[in-house]
This record gives sequence, C-alpha cells and structure tokens, in this order.
Amino acid sequence: MKPTLIASFPYKPVILRLGDGTLQAVFPRCGEGIGAEKAPYVASEIAARFSRDNGRTWTEEQALFRLPSAHGGWWGVEGIEAFVDDQDEVHVFLLNDARTGVVPSETSAGATTGGEAERPAADTLQTMRLDIWHAKSGDGRKNWRSPQCLWKGYTGALNSVIQLRNGRILLPFSYLTDRAWGGNRGGGLDSFTFKGQYDCTLLYSDDRGATWHLSPAALNVVVPDIVSAYGAVEPVVVELMDGRVWMLIRTQLGRFYESFSRDGIAWSAPRPTGLLSSDSPPGLVRLSDGRLVMFWNLCLRYPYAYGGRQVLHAAISGDDGKTWRGYREVLRDPLRGEPPPPTGDHGTGYPFPMVANDDLVILSSGQGPERKRYACVLIDPAWLYETRQKADFTAEQGEWHTFGTKGVVFAPHPEKKRQHVLSIRKPEKDWPAAAVWNFPAGLRGRLTLKVFLKPGFGGARIGLTDHFSAPFDLEDGFYNLFTLEIGLGGRIADGVALLADAWSAISFSWDCARRRCRVSVAGRKAAVLTQARASDSGPCYLRLASAAETTDEAGWLVEAVAADVS
Repeated sequence: MKPTLIASFPYKPVILRLGDGTLQAVFPRCGEGIGAEKAPYVASEIAARFSRDNGRTWTEEQALFRLPSAHGGWWGVEGIEAFVDDQDEVHVFLLNDARTGVVPSETSAGATTGGEAERPAADTLQTMRLDIWHAKSGDGRKNWRSPQCLWKGYTGALNSVIQLRNGRILLPFSYLTDRAWGGNRGGGLDSFTFKGQYDCTLLYSDDRGATWHLSPAALNVVVPDIVSAYGAVEPVVVELMDGRVWMLIRTQLGRFYESFSRDGIAWSAPRPTGLLSSDSPPGLVRLSDGRLVMFWNLCLRYPYAYGGRQVLHAAISGDDGKTWRGYREVLRDPLRGEPPPPTGDHGTGYPFPMVANDDLVILSSGQGPERKRYACVLIDPAWLYETRQKADFTAEQGEWHTFGTKGVVFAPHPEKKRQHVLSIRKPEKDWPAAAVWNFPAGLRGRLTLKVFLKPGFGGARIGLTDHFSAPFDLEDGFYNLFTLEIGLGGRIADGVALLADAWSAISFSWDCARRRCRVSVAGRKAAVLTQARASDSGPCYLRLASAAETTDEAGWLVEAVAADVS
C-alpha cells in the first residue's frame, strides 16, 4: 500500500498512541485575540484531537491547557514535542523566548519567518533565548501540571523524546554556544577548523519527569563554511536492541553524523554515517517487532538547506540501522514546481513519525507558513520491502520530477491509443531538459526502459544514483553511481549505437559489490559502466536528461520504465 494522506492540520501536530489504542494529536494553537495568520508563530494554548480508527477520522479540537503569557512568547512553529510514558501519561515539551523577541508578539507576528531564519546572528548571542519547558498530565490524563522551565538558553526545534526500557526519559536538543570563527573557535585541533555555533546535548529524567538533569555531553561537528553553517543541530535518538542509545545528528555536510551512549548521559564523539541527507532532521520509530523505520530528506546539491527539502524519503531496517531497505519517496513538496519563497522555511522537512495500531506508521510533516497545512500520511512498512516498480507515464505522472526545466512533457503515445510517453527535448539553450524518478534501492538490480530517438536527436544522459537532486542539477554526472552518455546519432560506444526513428530497449544491470553495471541494447551487451563512488544503498533514482549543448528541438521519447531489485 502506497502512503495515503489521511488528515491535515493547520498547526504542527505530534501524534501519540495512548494505552487503549486511541490516537491523540497534540498541537499548539492560537487563542482568542490572536489572529489565525499569527498562529504559526504565537501559541497560546495546547490542544488535541483524537482518533479511534488509526487516524482516518478525528474529533473536533479540544483544549488541554493554557500557556501562561507572563514568561514570554511560546513558539508554535516547531516548538513542541510530546510522548506517552509507561504510565500512559502525556508529556509535552515547549519553547519559550523569555521575552527576548524570538517569538513575535501579537502585534508583530508575521515579521519573523521561523526555522533557520530564527537562528540569531553572532552579535545577538547573549540576548536571544528559546528556553525548554515541560508540562505533564496526571490522574489518567485528567489534569495537567503547569509548565515548568527545564533549561535556559537558545535551542531550535525539538525533534525527539524517548523513554528507555529502564524508565529514563531522554530529550535531545541542540543549543547555541559562544563559538565563532573570528573569536572563540576552540583550542587544539578545533583551532584548525570550525564546528559552527551549535552543540547537541540532552536533558534526562529518572522519575517520569518530576526532576530533570542536563547531560555533560557537548556534541559537535565541523561545518562547510564559516558564515551560515551552524553545526550539529536537531538530534534524534532511539534505543537499540542491545541497550545502547543511537543519536542521528543533522549537519550541513551532506550526511548524518551519529553518536552512541550506554546510558543516555555520556556520549561518543560524533562520526559520519553513510546516510546521505540535506541539512534537515530525520525521524525514527521502532515497530513492535524491533524493526526501525526512518524518514529523512535524501536530497543533495541545492542551495536551500544544503541540499533541499523537495522530497521526504523512508527506509526500513531489520538490523538496528546497520542496513536499510526502501529509500522511497513518501512526500513531495506540492509547490516544488514553483520558485521557492524568498524568506522562511519551505518543503517537506521535519518528519514526525509514530507507530499506530497494527504497526502502521503515521507520518506528520510540513514546513513553512505558506504551506498552510501539515500533512498526515499513513504508511504500511511492508511497502518499503517492495522490490519492483514500473512507470508508463499515463497514471503515475506525479512520481516524476521535472521542475526547473523546459521541454519535458507527458505526451500521447505516437502509436498506441490511451497511452502516454515522456518527451524530452531542449527548446531553449539556457534551460535544462530533465526528469527524475525514484524506485526501490538495491545494491544489485536491473532497470529497463524503452526509448525512441527522433531524427535530429541532440544527445542524452541517463544516470542511476542513490539520492535526489533537482532535475536541473548540472553536476549530477559527477555524483551519479552510473552514467550512460548517448551521443549524436545514438552512439553509446565504439560500434554501438541506438537506431534513430525507432524504439530501442535499454537495460542496466548493476552489482555494487563488483562496482559494475552492464548496459544492454535489445538484449546485446553495449557497454560496461564503472561505479563512480561507494554507496550504502545502491541506486534508487533514475535521471534522464538532454545532453544537447544548445538546443534540441527533436529530442527523444521514453515509453516505459521498470526497475527490479529483487
């Protein structure tokens, strides 16, 4: 079953499963006297909706508790996290600006854009605050304890909270330090590099939230520039089967970093993982049988968020995160075909998954006030084990990414009624012509496509790679795992060429262990491609592009595509 949209909320919800199987969506909302347009920023109370059919229908909103205004502004964008403890009580974690102006007031709301834009510049380090607060239900969720401040400083979004099997509660977060390239860079090896302005640490409680303690950990990573990169932020944790706790850390380096702990207090130095990612946080949940499901932006080489957030991906692991299967698109930014907004966050970032009944997963995600709604998607983890996928350009056009290009259209098949083809031509020299398609990842697999080169065809590039990048990415040829260039006249290799004005079947059979991909045309060997770099997952994306240097009014057609990694 493909991911299914089951609900949407005007504010970010954190969905919880109560002991009796009821789902509870907890979210901040504005109260009387605060306009709806300010709601993404100014929270005045915490509310909930309930579902008893695994999220397919929800009750009306119900207020849980008011947020006292005397302490400052309550951030309603990414300023909430929640979980249900082992006594079936709900904990809610909130962010408050201590009247420092991070959260806009009722009269200034809208002047601030949230997210990355909210992180203060170095000259405001000592004045801006986003403190962490905590509220907890009691007496079987009949009452709520007034919010209490747990930590003072400047943090960003809260993305994870768990209770270990021994009862300890862990709340990971990142915080602003006084580190600066031109000032307090650090000593020793740190003086030769820069680790940004943020570190990661945790708050923990051993008495179900009555008292809290701060871990001594200060986890950081290097950054790719000294101006805008902020370092290790928005950590997510999960308890492994062997009792260790695993932390994934958002970075600006094109991949997650990881740290491990035996108790949730002392942590290993962060190290890079093989999990490619834009500068965006992941979401992790564990199914009842022990499998892990991860959601993240497997996106690279885009200026926003060091890789982009046009697509949100999912994968599943049966060995505690050592290997993963799937790498499937679960959400696509519905506005990715439009130029991005000049300010503020946007896209499909910030995944918040939860395990619903029957081990189905509900994912809530959405970013930026211009998106208006936060989507909730129901996912059957079995879908992530599928090994075959086809496209015929008739029913599944939404699976293809063509934004930022010209000359790429879904057209009627020239020979077959009620069928379509993908037409790729380059009508303007300054605009690329390309299309991108996701399929299940595999270290070994086979992909076939049927193409038609029109007379006057100006060249093409077919790539297989393990991550998403925008269709107009000019550097994809350097980062693909395998790339096939089709030259003028359909030339593939010496003595091998595709026929013009005729359909040709091309097959790619790859084996990442051998770092080879055999290319066949009409069943006959045409070329052997060498894998360009290492990959933990193997290919999960097909990239089709015109290789014409100026224009190509003729172009080429693609009739069907099929991938098999079984």
